[in-house]
Amino acid sequence: MATPAISAPGDLYVVDESAGAIYRFTPDGTKSTFASALDQPAGLAFDRTGNLFVVENATGSILKFAVDGTRSTFASGLASPAGAAFDSSGNLFVTDVVCGSDVGCGVIYKFGPDGTKSTFATDTYNLVNLSFDFSGILFAAFQSATNITGGLLVFDSSGAGTVLGPSGGPGMAFGDGGLFIVFNAVGENDSIFIPGCLAVGCLAPQRTFATGLNDPFGLAFDAAGNLFETDRGSGSILKFTPDGSRSTFATGLTQPGYLAFEPVTEKLRNISARGLVGTGDDVLIGGFIVGGSGLANNAVLVRAIGPSLSQAGVSNPLADPILELHDSTGALIASNDDWQDTQAAQITATGLPPTDPNESAIYATLPAGSYTAVVRGAGDVTGTALVEVYSISE
Repeated sequence: MATPAISAPGDLYVVDESAGAIYRFTPDGTKSTFASALDQPAGLAFDRTGNLFVVENATGSILKFAVDGTRSTFASGLASPAGAAFDSSGNLFVTDVVCGSDVGCGVIYKFGPDGTKSTFATDTYNLVNLSFDFSGILFAAFQSATNITGGLLVFDSSGAGTVLGPSGGPGMAFGDGGLFIVFNAVGENDSIFIPGCLAVGCLAPQRTFATGLNDPFGLAFDAAGNLFETDRGSGSILKFTPDGSRSTFATGLTQPGYLAFEPVTEKLRNISARGLVGTGDDVLIGGFIVGGSGLANNAVLVRAIGPSLSQAGVSNPLADPILELHDSTGALIASNDDWQDTQAAQITATGLPPTDPNESAIYATLPAGSYTAVVRGAGDVTGTALVEVYSISE
């Protein structure tokens, strides 16, 4: 086993399954070996403090590499684990396949920060990757054993999964513009696409982001919004700028697969703005920028305050605000009318819940980028509202 090289936030970590290694790439493409002598390494995931967790498929183990490079076994006894992802509370979710069928053999385990294991979902598909969206909803990619077909699942908080539609590959990542998905089914054009929406039967219409790939596998965004893709057929890592321009970031790998960026420290300060909310286009808008990378490092709470402003002497408070959160492309990430209707537990846990049930709030874990909070009045009511964005430390 190699001694892990000195790392830094923003470095890219890539699994090479055939080589049994994890390679580290600095932003300029300099390569070093982070770990070797691994037995079929698979999914990678960083926690919020920079510890790297690696799924070892052949041994059914999860390895932990501390920030100082110390290696330990975090969990063992799994059958055939693959994908891994952290939620915003620091829980690690890992896929496992416990039998030989494509359907009914998939399991998702949840590990608390102390290593306590519980079962999140069972009797699902041959899951190969996991990703949380900006609001904390878990998505999973699955493939058949013959790699001919696959699909995308979404899970609710109880672990119940719903198939959204077909998808031909394991790679997926959330970034500005939505969810990016690899398509590498046998007999199809290898590509990356963006679903038109994320609802049952609604992965299409879709926008194709890139084509002409060679057995694409993993996807990950850096802090600047560039998308990196492991191209197993060519043994390369490709880099795509936000406008889709392509370049080769690294070559000479044997079987590059899962990849992850070491998180960059969050850079966000609390902001607020008050204004009059009218009808039509006369809405209250609050723009903000999140720096850093990694979903777990960028937890925010956005609030739209109206009725409780009367306690501060505001004579015409907005009686029922509706809050929308948009990314830099204008796409809607999340919306809320009455804050207790959705995410009530998460919002309350921040210690910053609105005091009036008619006020709105959205809890989200956001990658680096520019965002806009929009406040409207329900039923075209008008009045003065306050929009606030808080950085949440977890």
